[in-house]
Amino acid sequence: MDRDFRQGYIQIKFATEPFDSVPRLLLRSAVMFFSNLPFLAAVTLVVFVPGKLALQFGCYVMDVPTGGILSYLLMDFSDLILGALVVPATIYGLVETMRAARTPALGECLRWGRRQWAKTLWNKLLVEITIALAGALLVVPGLLAMVRLIFTDAVVAIEADRETQVLRRSSDLSRNRRWRIFLVLLPMMILDLAGTFLVLGRLEGLTHSRIALALGDSLFSVGGQWTTAIVLLLYLGVAERPKP
Repeated sequence: MDRDFRQGYIQIKFATEPFDSVPRLLLRSAVMFFSNLPFLAAVTLVVFVPGKLALQFGCYVMDVPTGGILSYLLMDFSDLILGALVVPATIYGLVETMRAARTPALGECLRWGRRQWAKTLWNKLLVEITIALAGALLVVPGLLAMVRLIFTDAVVAIEADRETQVLRRSSDLSRNRRWRIFLVLLPMMILDLAGTFLVLGRLEGLTHSRIALALGDSLFSVGGQWTTAIVLLLYLGVAERPKP
């Protein structure tokens, strides 16, 4: 960990599998997600639960209705803020699991996530704005923008101080393989959409309890870590790979 802080990026010194098969990458991501589920749940919930509880307390003080549009917008914005800490921490932990065959301590991962928090949040906001502007024209440009910028979180988490043009770097990594990346992301988009409707339906029944709302929203975020695993494997499969 100290080495990563000194050099300002996460060193990848292990063989990585190239991205040449959509079904195989999905299978590998499922194995990564479920085999690391205790770690993924821990690193997500230790940040999201207190963050979501604080949000609901603030909404209670400000008398923001739990079922209104403003409440959902605040929940989405809190996802960006909290995710900017959790995602780089998660990526650090998964990379460390692969390069050292050990599950690192949560404090070690969160320290790296805290280091990258501001940069991750800023680039997440840029991605959201870019996708929203492209999607305002037509659905297809919005999807293309999403695919083009899919590597943003991984670039910030891994390349860190080495890369300042994060969105351009993501665009370069996705070039000439965007349709295959879209096919990888499509099942997760469908699951996420179905899960959103399911969770929103359940949350409607929990609007009488802000605590239950915060806990339910936090648990839903654990499932989103599957996408983090997919993006990490995609990044490792298309970036320049070191010799074993």
